Amino acid sequence: MVPRFFRRAVFWLTAGRRDAVYGVRTLRREPIFALAAVVTLTLGAVTTITVFSVANAELWKPLPFPDPDALVSVESIKPATRLIVESVSAPDFQDWRRQSRLVGYAAVQDPARRVLRLDRAESVTTRAVSGDFFTMLGRTPALGRAFSANDEQGPCVAMLSDPGWTRLFNADPSAVGRSVMLDDTPCTIVGVTAGSRLEFMSEPDLFVAMAVDAAEFRNRLSRSLWVYGRLRPGVQIGQAQAELQAIAARVAVEVPDDHTGHQVRLRDLQSSSTGYNWRELYFFLAAAALVLILSCLNVANLLLSRALRRRREFAIRGALGGGRAALTRQLIVEGAVLALPAAAAGTLLSMWLLRVFSTQLPPGHLERGGHIVLDLRVVAFVVALSAVMTLLLALAPMLFTRRLDLNMMLGHGGRTAGASPRQRRLRTMLMVGQVTVTLILLTAAGLFTSSFVRLTHVPLGFDPADRLSLRVELPPARYGDDAAMRAFADRLIDRARATPGVREAAFGSGSPLADLGGVAVQVVVPERPRPKPGDEATAVIRNASPGYFRTLGIPLQAGREFTDGDVAGAPRVAVVNELLVRRLFPGENPIGRQLEVVPRRRTGWTARPGLVTIIGVAGNVKNFGLNEVEFNNLYLPFAQAPSPTVELIVSTAIAPARAVDALRRAAAGVDPALPVRSLSALADRADAALTGDRFNLALVGFLAIVAVLLAGVGIYGSIACSIQERLREFGVRLALGATPGAIFSAAIRDAARVGVAGTVLGVGVALAMARAIGDALYLVPQQHGGLLYGVKTTDPVALGAACAGVILVATVSGVGPARHATRVDPMITLRED
Repeated sequence: MVPRFFRRAVFWLTAGRRDAVYGVRTLRREPIFALAAVVTLTLGAVTTITVFSVANAELWKPLPFPDPDALVSVESIKPATRLIVESVSAPDFQDWRRQSRLVGYAAVQDPARRVLRLDRAESVTTRAVSGDFFTMLGRTPALGRAFSANDEQGPCVAMLSDPGWTRLFNADPSAVGRSVMLDDTPCTIVGVTAGSRLEFMSEPDLFVAMAVDAAEFRNRLSRSLWVYGRLRPGVQIGQAQAELQAIAARVAVEVPDDHTGHQVRLRDLQSSSTGYNWRELYFFLAAAALVLILSCLNVANLLLSRALRRRREFAIRGALGGGRAALTRQLIVEGAVLALPAAAAGTLLSMWLLRVFSTQLPPGHLERGGHIVLDLRVVAFVVALSAVMTLLLALAPMLFTRRLDLNMMLGHGGRTAGASPRQRRLRTMLMVGQVTVTLILLTAAGLFTSSFVRLTHVPLGFDPADRLSLRVELPPARYGDDAAMRAFADRLIDRARATPGVREAAFGSGSPLADLGGVAVQVVVPERPRPKPGDEATAVIRNASPGYFRTLGIPLQAGREFTDGDVAGAPRVAVVNELLVRRLFPGENPIGRQLEVVPRRRTGWTARPGLVTIIGVAGNVKNFGLNEVEFNNLYLPFAQAPSPTVELIVSTAIAPARAVDALRRAAAGVDPALPVRSLSALADRADAALTGDRFNLALVGFLAIVAVLLAGVGIYGSIACSIQERLREFGVRLALGATPGAIFSAAIRDAARVGVAGTVLGVGVALAMARAIGDALYLVPQQHGGLLYGVKTTDPVALGAACAGVILVATVSGVGPARHATRVDPMITLRED
């Protein structure tokens, strides 16, 4: 006896195959309809699959390590604020590593710039890591060996990253074992990391084994390490969290300074180090989903019109014994016949589009580097997408067949009857839905356009025209004291001023819109009570030479800038920006007032606590980007606070590109062993600050254009079908004396009514979405970045322009069918009935 479920499975497979064959045969008889439907669905599918692949690679794809779920990061929470995540001290890390039985910890420092001496001097990025860093990650080197615990006490050893190996040694395997000079320290290259990126942090050219027990790491108040760990087998993150808190509590009792109230917590590495831009990704994913919905609405409307043309076929099949279930199954299968090729084509096009996307993606726009592939999760999404499209496509015809009057279709009305009022309403609802979705996407495009225009007009606070920047890093072995750094800077500026085409020259530790804008310090007004922890004023500190503000075109609002008299041994002075004045001296004259500089970390050239006298107030400048939190700025004379980073800024009387080689030669003439880290025009830097916003605008604009095209084509097809059904009505009206203009106006009014109805609904949906989104699209300090600047999500200009646009699209889409209605021959139309 054959089991019942087996017989039913065979029946459904046989019926499905028969329905598929019949569906393909009917679509072959209507190739234009089939092609239009598949192309329309492909547009929606390729958009959604592409954006989903990007979101998957950035948010959900596991990190490229063995057992990535066991990896954790340690977050040290600053007291009082409980928001700022700080690095930890080396003694704290050593205590955690020695006392923990549940987690294997490893540490890494922030990137540093150093000089690698080969047959030439190369400026390289390095990261110091503890000896067990790669073992903790489970990363096996591609060549050579990884670091070990012994490397923390021995001579300098380094590992090349894959990009560094390629750039510096042209991927030559003989680089392993080679001894090089890193600054002025001999260092042996012992390995090359694996080809895949770390993804949870930026990758340097070289990793250097950290001497964790060195004297520079023995101060518990010096926080310079970021700590990661791997849970032991069978350990849950809650257990490890409890153990770490117990260790931290013991350390706080032993060393209460700077530890009381400090909290530590564990988070899984993927969630803590990726997905900072999840709001941006979800926004674009939602926009792509709207395009998919729009394409499905478009095709559903076409299928509804096609179902109206096939009503006699459905009636005959019903009369011959085909029930509602058979018709429903047939429509679902026909939907699948359209959806599956569209999903397949969308997947293939997405593979090509992702390659183009990766090449056009601005550097740093994605946290995990933009390594995007179609993995199993994307394949599963494509399968689910096909199923959803199939059901959506079958929904409209299914609603039609449920209310089909078989007797009427087989009787006298079968030849002349058009769509019923209910069916017309359904078709109108689908068109209104298209207009609604289009309005939402057009509104988004309007917001991004307005935001971009505002960013292009944001005051930079300096003049980037005809100005060049050149940066040099001074190795501490040869430039370890203030006198050596001052001497180098003086020689560099003398050579720069002697370069043909240079009008003015100055130098400092950084400049506006640079990747190294300065170091944060606390500033206190000494005659006032000390602020509570968390309420201190902070400022980005830079040093600058005389002429720095004049060369950059930064206006001085009060006082003076630095002069040659502001040297070491002279009274310590400072220039502050307007924002810091409003923060500390609202309504007061700050000139002559004193500030106490309190470094947040006693490292590097900022470790110069003490009092400074304000001698000038400079205008505010953009430090890191155009859409940024405003920063307080504090400038010190380079001569009183030299730094190992020397950035030369010159104003040229010739095209900046013509001065590049001369400035490079000038820098090499001061010290040929020092590589120039970067030499760029400040105008290019200002333009590069818009790259991410320009990319976002292009992406949203592309989605909006696709939406307008889909809506226009869909409304055109629906209006054309509606007019085709009303040809007899128009013929009668023309025979009774109606003018073609009246017929044209009636058809245009139908299209315009659809546009107005969709606009009203779309405005309501857009306002509701704006309320739900809240501040998710704006920069919120210490929480997330921003996509929009200076414009509200309820911006009336963007909404008004989108409303006018969709009404225009709907009206214009009805022009062609309306003109066709005016050309009806009444005699031919009436004779056909």
